[in-house]
Amino acid sequence: MQAVQSTTEVIHALRELAVLLEFSRAPKFKVKAYQRAAEVVAIVGDLGPWVEQGRLADLEGIGASLSSQIQELWNTGSSQYLERLRSEQPPGTSELCQVDGVTPLRLRTLIEGLGVRSVAELRDACAQGRVRALPRFGIATEARLLEACDRWLGRVEQGPAPTLLSRAQDRAATLRAALLEVAERVELAGAARRGEETVRELEFVVLGDGEAALSHVSRLRQVLRVDASARRAYLSEGLQLRLHPATAADWGTALVFATGNAAHVAALGRRAEARGFALQGSTAARAFESEAALYAALDLCYVPPELRTGAGELDRAETEDLGDLVSEADIKGLVHCHTTYSDGRNSVLEMAQAAHALGMQYITITDHSPTARYANGVTLDRLQAQWDEIAAAQAAVPIRILRGTEADILADGSLDYPDRVLEQFDVVIASIHARHRLDRAAMTERLVRALSLPIFKIWGHALGRILNHREPIDCDVPAVLDALAGSRGAIELNADPHRLDLPPAWIPAARERGIPFVISVDAHSTRGFDVLRYGTTMARRGGLRRREVLNTEDAERFLALVRPSGAVA
Repeated sequence: MQAVQSTTEVIHALRELAVLLEFSRAPKFKVKAYQRAAEVVAIVGDLGPWVEQGRLADLEGIGASLSSQIQELWNTGSSQYLERLRSEQPPGTSELCQVDGVTPLRLRTLIEGLGVRSVAELRDACAQGRVRALPRFGIATEARLLEACDRWLGRVEQGPAPTLLSRAQDRAATLRAALLEVAERVELAGAARRGEETVRELEFVVLGDGEAALSHVSRLRQVLRVDASARRAYLSEGLQLRLHPATAADWGTALVFATGNAAHVAALGRRAEARGFALQGSTAARAFESEAALYAALDLCYVPPELRTGAGELDRAETEDLGDLVSEADIKGLVHCHTTYSDGRNSVLEMAQAAHALGMQYITITDHSPTARYANGVTLDRLQAQWDEIAAAQAAVPIRILRGTEADILADGSLDYPDRVLEQFDVVIASIHARHRLDRAAMTERLVRALSLPIFKIWGHALGRILNHREPIDCDVPAVLDALAGSRGAIELNADPHRLDLPPAWIPAARERGIPFVISVDAHSTRGFDVLRYGTTMARRGGLRRREVLNTEDAERFLALVRPSGAVA
């Protein structure tokens, strides 16, 4: 079988194993072991290095048996154990267990009571009102299951999940290099250039013969099928490749039209028409050699690719210079870093040395707090030892090392270190790591209380989403933002490619309230620093300027701004 190399697929398989074990009445400890393994893998994020380095068993909760299972899932796409469990259960069990709300107990009742063997059959039974008659179901449960079936079937109809931005851009770099072997000039366009969190299609503008370029890349092993008439190729991972041929004379026009979404392109067309010319679709259409020339002809400042979404950016470009969005080069400190004191792979000194090598002025050591037992959270009795190690590392490097924590926001909205301890940190990141499915009112109350605490705190991976895996938590985001704006705090833009959280769509609402941001790496190793560019991309998509991002400040100013106790002078 082809290697999976997808953390998301491993998580799905582990959860399926847990459900199948529970359905078969396996011992509870065994079921919980697989449930916990799925949670650990979800938080780890990038599973690849752990498998490649043979270090899965180093993760708390992952023993030798589970380590072997995860490695087999990663390397082959399945496991003998999973296939055996599937074969021992009624047909459809594996599919039905993927539907939200279908617990093992409910699944057994549905199979025995109605004989359903697929999600489509369950959906029909719900629509026909047959599920409500089963023991412990009822009308409300039936309605929720009907909605859950529709969501699941909708995802199936859409085909494979979209590709994460990081993976899509890596694949784009490979394809661009291949295209440059036969084309004079090649530029990435489309959703990947705009920096959207997930991508289904890679688009390139190519100077020269598009057919020859497409024929050339068709020989790559990643290309599964080519549709020459549509200048399109179908790649592994469900991605598609689309080429836009251009000449030197209309290069700028082609790149603008291939980059902006439909709303942005339509707005440009209307603006051109109002000025008495067309941009395309006419023999009299004007061509532009550069993107900047096109925007200038429309009396606009240059609009960065990340903002080309049709969300009012042209109105802003009439009066604002949009060229000063925050950039990766502006970042002076790496925020949200884990070490071997919790679930990181490198020591405090190794993380600091690597950050210094990148030219950073400071790094925040923010290991997990006591409640995160699955991640070896730092308990009170271990905290002083960690601080001693930070002090020793500080004496060995010129970079400033700030001692911090990623404190869990508990179900009641409190943080899991006492106030007297929180006040001794240099920086506090407050994050949710458990009970993501609280109802909207309870989740909103939980966050409002946490973010209203009188200490300065950074709201970590705010909505708790895992792209292609876990939906954002359900809460009243404006109310939560109001609470943070009325207190002392900032919002993290988490650069982990699986998170990219806070979603960029909410950044303008936070900016309106004057809430500052940090762009964080959420790094669990020195290799994790490489993701900074994705966090910067999310910030640019939200229109953030340098002055709105706290870790563009030098070490002393940053420390003064984020210190949990005391106000900034």
